[in-house]
Amino acid sequence: MYRETLPAEESKARPTKSTELEGSKVNRICDVFLLALRDRGRNFKNLITAQVCRNPPNLDAGLFEVAGLRPQGREKVDEAVEHICFLADVNRLYDNALGLYDLQLAVLIAQHAQKDPREYLPFLQNLHKMSQLRRQYSIDDYLGRHQKALKHLCGLDAFDDVKTYVSKHSLYKDALDFYRYKNEKYSVLMHMHAEYLQSQSQYKDAGTAFQYLNNYTKASNSYRLAHSWEESLSCASLIPLPNDQLRSLAEALASDCAESKDFFSAATIHLDYLTDVPSAAKMFCKGYFFREAFRIVVLYQQSELLDAVLDPGLLEGMATMTGLLADCKGQLNAQVPRIRELCVKKAEDPLAFFEGDVDDSADIPDNISLTLTDASTVGASLFTRYTNRSSGTVATNATRRTSKNRRREERRRARGKKGSVYEEEYLVNSVRRLIERVNSAQDEVGRLVEWLMKRGMAERARAVEGMMVEIMALCRRCIGEVFTADKEEDDDGGTVLEPILREYKTLPFHIHGQ
Repeated sequence: MYRETLPAEESKARPTKSTELEGSKVNRICDVFLLALRDRGRNFKNLITAQVCRNPPNLDAGLFEVAGLRPQGREKVDEAVEHICFLADVNRLYDNALGLYDLQLAVLIAQHAQKDPREYLPFLQNLHKMSQLRRQYSIDDYLGRHQKALKHLCGLDAFDDVKTYVSKHSLYKDALDFYRYKNEKYSVLMHMHAEYLQSQSQYKDAGTAFQYLNNYTKASNSYRLAHSWEESLSCASLIPLPNDQLRSLAEALASDCAESKDFFSAATIHLDYLTDVPSAAKMFCKGYFFREAFRIVVLYQQSELLDAVLDPGLLEGMATMTGLLADCKGQLNAQVPRIRELCVKKAEDPLAFFEGDVDDSADIPDNISLTLTDASTVGASLFTRYTNRSSGTVATNATRRTSKNRRREERRRARGKKGSVYEEEYLVNSVRRLIERVNSAQDEVGRLVEWLMKRGMAERARAVEGMMVEIMALCRRCIGEVFTADKEEDDDGGTVLEPILREYKTLPFHIHGQ
């Protein structure tokens, strides 16, 4: 039972499963000792030992055992203090005794630890002069238990001190919970919390707090910074803002949405807050929402916009989409053959592919007994340098890289320079991203082709759909070639899965010609 209980460096590490099992076994033994010795008057040392030797040590319970000996006289208390100081770190015991708000016990621990009285006596004397709540607050604050200290401070009804302490330690949620039934103080703390959230760039939460306080001016500004245009405009309307300022805010939000490619939201703002049907239709067309553009043009009886806005929007969307599909085709035609060429090189001469040339003048050991050791330190750099795989134990002093070298390797990997060992990985990831982009563009292509057909542009619709079908065929062929069936493992040991290509549904009207 009298094992080493002082904290070691190893104890700071994260406990493993075996140590947790060992700790549970020790705790069960301690529980048995406590149950067997509790009613025997002369076993206080064993009781203290059973508490302190738990995993983790229960120092508070051990100190309670010491404090419970006071009715039996000072001699037993001193003996118990000496025993518990032998078992545990005296500095931790002193802090725990303070945490129990037992100043006499803290003095005994400090005296036994032979602390300099000038270090603790003035502090303890000052605590002794305080009221109970103020003393508990001061102790918890000294020990860094800020949440408990705040509760004691709130009990003192010193709201100015509470505000200062909450602001210093960012304890807004705890303070709000304590004052939830005191509306006036709750509102003050909520405003402080909102300002704090604003300073931490948590604009959406700050807007929620300001809106709770009916501070619609600050709420609207916070929502705008959070790009929540619906809440921003709604709160601005509740201020209420003058019409010209409300329009300026709506225009700014619409511009922000357009810059972030949220064309549907930008169109909604133009339509609902600016009553600008042409601009709304243009935004819908930019986002390939041609059905919505058609709907509002007809709804607001501005059929002239069909020729002035919708048709040009279709042509602009067609130009953008054909450019994207042409770029995808060019990328596939350039990268897939290069990947095929690199695969052939790697299969024919893997040593040269991974740049594993060994200097002829190097001292290569020929002793069989040293082969495993040297292979793990020298040979590991040939293939594992670029694949992050290790076939054996690597000598720490021989192969450890500095963080600077690792960052350099990561930059080389990201660039994927032609002719480097990272080129194949770079090209494969590039093809993967291309397939993901093609998948995401299918809905836009479908809407574009549909409305080109509806607006009488069958030839253009056929051209766009033909390019899309061609790109899909190229992607389908390259998946089986680029992303091999053996599915290599990635750096974290996981399986590299091939991308999934969605099925593109063509229109039945013109794909076979007219």
